[in-house]
Amino acid sequence: MTDEDATASDSRLIRPEIANLPDYNAGLALEQFRAIYGLDARAKLDSNENPLGPSPDAIAEIRKAAATVSRYPDAASIALRAAIAATTGVSAEQVIIGNGSEDLIGAVFRTVLRPGDRVVTLCPSFGLHEFGALALGAAVEKVRFGADWRFPLAALKAALARPARVLIFSSPSNPAGPVIATNELRDLLAAAPSDTLVILDEAYLEYVAPEVRFDALPVLAEGEQPWIALRTFSKAYGLAGLRVGYGISSDRGLIRSLMKSRNPFGVNALAGAAALAALADVAHLAKATSLARAERARIAEALEAKGYPVAPSQANFLFFETGGAAGDLAEGLRRKGVLIKAWQEEPFRNWARVTMGTAAENDAFIAALPEIGRPQAASCGPR
Repeated sequence: MTDEDATASDSRLIRPEIANLPDYNAGLALEQFRAIYGLDARAKLDSNENPLGPSPDAIAEIRKAAATVSRYPDAASIALRAAIAATTGVSAEQVIIGNGSEDLIGAVFRTVLRPGDRVVTLCPSFGLHEFGALALGAAVEKVRFGADWRFPLAALKAALARPARVLIFSSPSNPAGPVIATNELRDLLAAAPSDTLVILDEAYLEYVAPEVRFDALPVLAEGEQPWIALRTFSKAYGLAGLRVGYGISSDRGLIRSLMKSRNPFGVNALAGAAALAALADVAHLAKATSLARAERARIAEALEAKGYPVAPSQANFLFFETGGAAGDLAEGLRRKGVLIKAWQEEPFRNWARVTMGTAAENDAFIAALPEIGRPQAASCGPR
């Protein structure tokens, strides 16, 4: 078969919703970086990973669980669901575990979306909030943050004036970092249709400053809408390589349906054991999140001093305007051993996201970064 024949065959085989999706903008694995650039990374700051790694207790439990890998894991993750329920004050029947919160985003979309349904989200946003819906034939309306990076409540409420199957957004918002306030969440829920599923992605919740952080679960429960909050062990708990996330929902029926649409063995035995131990080690969690909060304040100031405007962040990353094509800046930094993520969503291709690593990694990033003049603001457009 020639390449032309293969292309023609693919065009008939692949659904257009999938063929038209952009590639996922993943961080670069260290082995791949070495193979391409011929050097070791000085600072890997492109995937929002925890530079301290997981709790030592989690590593110990992984070693213990390794002896059990000839058996299938508990498909219902009963022990982990019970521990999360006890920690969050909900019933275990309201909790679902997945292969990272991305797995659960896909499961929710497969469960509730029909072709032609409307999904409302933010711009810029985590790509899977958009791609997962588009893959199922939904129409996605993206509401852009304003120049002040406050949650665009008026525009979100206007978008929700028409029927919408799903409202999905993250807080802290990825990639920019702002958080929605308690009164803003209540205001948004009051405006949303009662049959709109609200998906609150809280992947970076643990990094929010104590004076700003609030428990969104009781606020979501005040609204009329069905809802699910998504959280993860990949970020603050340092288990990105094991893939464990969870959802907490208002609707036990939704949880039972999600159990049918997700991979029943998506969380392996090592991941489940590590997540249980990580959840219990509050001291390690506090150490990791304190480091990230201190570094984001320090590095935001350093970026501004070099001429890079920075969005206000409550996560373990900073989103900054690069003064030109972010891809060019990211490529130049890679050649110096520093990895950041150039954003690929219009109109933010002149913005980049940098993870808060160790102080030494962050210093290497700032040292490698050229000074620039103040860039011009961009206007919003389609991806």
